[in-house]
Amino acid sequence: MGHKVPTESGWEFRPGPMARIVDRLLEIHSRVGYSLLDLQSQGTETVRFVDETELAQCTKPGPTKLAGLKYGKGNAFFTRNAQVLGLLAIEDYEKSKQPIMAVLFRDADPTCSSSREEWKNKFNSMLRGFDLAGFNAGVPMVPRPKSEAWLLCGLKYPSNAGCDKLEEASGNDDSPKSLKKQLVAVIGHDPSAEEQTEWITSRRIDPASISMPSFTAFRDALELAINNALNPC
Repeated sequence: MGHKVPTESGWEFRPGPMARIVDRLLEIHSRVGYSLLDLQSQGTETVRFVDETELAQCTKPGPTKLAGLKYGKGNAFFTRNAQVLGLLAIEDYEKSKQPIMAVLFRDADPTCSSSREEWKNKFNSMLRGFDLAGFNAGVPMVPRPKSEAWLLCGLKYPSNAGCDKLEEASGNDDSPKSLKKQLVAVIGHDPSAEEQTEWITSRRIDPASISMPSFTAFRDALELAINNALNPC
């Protein structure tokens, strides 16, 4: 999603490509229609970034439930992350009384390929965590197997219509046909996170044109979260 950098006024969030994808979808959404990141850069507090370390260190009241066999082995981590993020979002909402949603980004498996069932278990474990927090505007953002698949699809490689097979590729950078190597082959060099972010801001990649199962699931969850955030119960 991005990272924090020290500035004279304190720590500042520098958005990465995934944050820019979320922001662009909000900008073109009929019920939002503007960039939260642009407002943030102008001094309006519209975005709060919680990195993985900070999220893991947060302790919030509420049940900690193990994922168990029903939700897939090892997915309690994702459930707990979503639960804590949801509780933080509720805390922020109670302070500001402004519409709020939370996006939890994790690659499905950044070290190898992942089955659709494994991806689904991770995605659903996040939904379960937001539900445990009592927060209905949470969004799992889980590229399968990792974010390079979405970026390659956005770059129209091999084509928007054929992006599904990218989800079966290896996330292991050492693999001969890894997603990273495919991205390098398309661009001609190893792109930095800053360059990848620029692809979104410059409209080289249009998130609205990305079509693949894991992205569609994310976008559907984002749509639901926007509606729930703007119509709080």
